[in-house]
Amino acid sequence: MEMVFCDQDEKNRAHISKWLRLSIRMYRSFEKSLDELRSFFREVNIKNGFAEGKDLVVSVMSAMGEEQICALKDIGPK
Repeated sequence: MEMVFCDQDEKNRAHISKWLRLSIRMYRSFEKSLDELRSFFREVNIKNGFAEGKDLVVSVMSAMGEEQICALKDIGPK
């Protein structure tokens, strides 16, 4: 399960269950949080597409030791 929690006040984390707090990712900029969210949904689409037997073209950009999916194209069933 994935959850998006947007809050500027870090003190509110104290009201979240301890087991869930371990999975919280904090971002200092809204743009970075959006990039991570887009990346998550691209990865989900890729996994689902391969599970359904689709042929997918995945474009990955690599820079400064990190990789990120930048495009996904469905080219049809196998």
